[in-house]
Amino acid sequence: MKGLFQLSSLSIMGMGKNTGKTSFLNLLIEEARLQEKKRVVALTSIGRDGEERDLVTKGDKPRIYVGEGTLVATAEALLSRCDVTKEIIESTRIGSALGKIIIFRALSDGFVEIAGPSRSVDLFTIEKSMREIENNCFFIVDGALSRMSFATQTEGAVLCTGVSISQSMNKILEKTSSAIKSLTLQKTVYPLPEEEGRAFVYNGDWEKVHGELALSLGKEIREVLCKDTEALYIRGALTDRLFTELLSSENFRNMVLIISDGTKLLVSPLMMRKLEMRKMEIQVVEEISIEKIIVNPYDAAGLEVNIEKLIHELQQETRIPIVTLGAWKEGK
Repeated sequence: MKGLFQLSSLSIMGMGKNTGKTSFLNLLIEEARLQEKKRVVALTSIGRDGEERDLVTKGDKPRIYVGEGTLVATAEALLSRCDVTKEIIESTRIGSALGKIIIFRALSDGFVEIAGPSRSVDLFTIEKSMREIENNCFFIVDGALSRMSFATQTEGAVLCTGVSISQSMNKILEKTSSAIKSLTLQKTVYPLPEEEGRAFVYNGDWEKVHGELALSLGKEIREVLCKDTEALYIRGALTDRLFTELLSSENFRNMVLIISDGTKLLVSPLMMRKLEMRKMEIQVVEEISIEKIIVNPYDAAGLEVNIEKLIHELQQETRIPIVTLGAWKEGK
C-alpha cells in the first residue's frame, strides 16, 4: 500500500455494488493514519457514500470511518449524519441535491457520510480548497457507481471488482478485463481541434462533422469518412448503437479513434472485438493511471468462485498489481 501514499491524489472506482470499494477505503484511511502520520487525509465523494444501508439494494454496507484531523467535503444536509466533532472550515458555492458542499476538519474519530460534487470541474475546486488548508494532503475521491470519469482528475486510481458483479467467473473475468482495457487506453499524440463539436474526422486536417444528436451522429460521420481518413475524434459517450452504425461503412477501419477518456467507451466486449477486427486503435485525451486492482471475494448472496484462478486469469490481461480484499485485510 505504500506505493499509493506516494501519490498526491487517488480515486477509488467500483465496477458495481458490493465490490469492496468502501471496505478498501476504510483500510486505506487506517493505513494512512498509521504510516503517514504527518500527512492529512482529505476525503470527498462523487455521489453519495458512507450511508448505513445501500440506497439501491437496501442492504447493509460498511460505513466510512475517519480519524481525528481528516478533512472532509460533504453536502450540508449530511453534516448531522457525521458523528465526529467538526470544525467547519469552508462553505463552498458548489451546490448539490443535498445542499452546498461544506469542508470540515474532524476533531475526533468517527463515522462520516459523504456526498460530494457531481462535476469534475467542481471536484478540482474542492481539491484546490483542501490544499489551501493542507498543501500536502492525501486527496481521496470515493466514486459512485457509473461515474468513473472523475478518475481523470486524480494522479492515480484503484479499480475494485469482485464476485458480486456476476454469477459466472467467466463473466466476471470478461467484464473486468474489458474495463481494464478501456480505462488504461494510451494518450493520443494528435493535436486536437479546439472548436466546439461532437465529432471530427482527420484527413490531413480536422473536419467538423455537422451533427450533434446521438441518433443521427453515426450517419453524419459515415458520410465524411473516406479510405484515407487517419483519425476520428468523438466527444461524449460511445455506445454499441453508434458503432453499429459506423461499422456499416467500409471506410470505418484502419484508423485512430480518439475519445475523451476510457470511461466514455460504453461498449460490450463483443463490440470491442469487432473494433479490433477493423484494426481500430483507440486513444484518449486524458489518461487514467490505475495503480492497483482490488478483487472482493465476498458476496452477500454467498456466491463462491475460484478466486486464485480468477486473479491468475486477470493477471494475464494486465501488468497492474492485483490483490484480494481479504489478503489486504490480513496485511499480506
